[in-house]
Amino acid sequence: MLIHPPRFWNMMARSYARRPVGNQAAYEYKLDFTASHLSSQDRLLEIGCGTGTTALIHAPNVAHIDAIDYSSEMISIAREKAKEQDVGNVNFEVSAFDCWPIPVKDQKYDAVLAMSILHLVLDLDATLDRVSNSLKEGGLLFSSTVCLEGVEKYAIPALGAIGLLPKIRVLTQEILVERMLAFGFSIEHNWRPENGSAAFIVARNGARRR
Repeated sequence: MLIHPPRFWNMMARSYARRPVGNQAAYEYKLDFTASHLSSQDRLLEIGCGTGTTALIHAPNVAHIDAIDYSSEMISIAREKAKEQDVGNVNFEVSAFDCWPIPVKDQKYDAVLAMSILHLVLDLDATLDRVSNSLKEGGLLFSSTVCLEGVEKYAIPALGAIGLLPKIRVLTQEILVERMLAFGFSIEHNWRPENGSAAFIVARNGARRR
């Protein structure tokens, strides 16, 4: 479950959809890196998919994507985009990640996308545990997470508390990596642009609890 209730994101959805990407070069780097690790047979899950842009970009590279968000308005926009683009292999559904069923062994995902979402969840450990159990052994978690350092640790949460920004949890890059390792992931790639606060971490799922 996310820190903000669904009604917040429903109100934000249309303006969010019109907002340009904050760091286009970094976004394209993450897209290209992710695409280079996908195959046409892969099944993906995107959690917190928002208005569906990332899922629809990756759709031609994979067999199927389940893309979920607990904002019904975000999913409505994503479905509109899919129809306009004639994309048929992305299943957009309204669901919180903790309500989405964990696949049985033979149907686990090859990859999970968690782009701009891990800093918004109430329980990071529970989320990582659920990601691990949703992935095949050796499957990949692609994540882009706002990590706060210095004065950002105080300023951004304060702006969230008064409603000027979404509420986010205070995470550092080191803490995020440590929690991923604790849940059986190995870090394949750890990158952060100089002019951005989001850490792009690609982690491979291990054999813990299998």
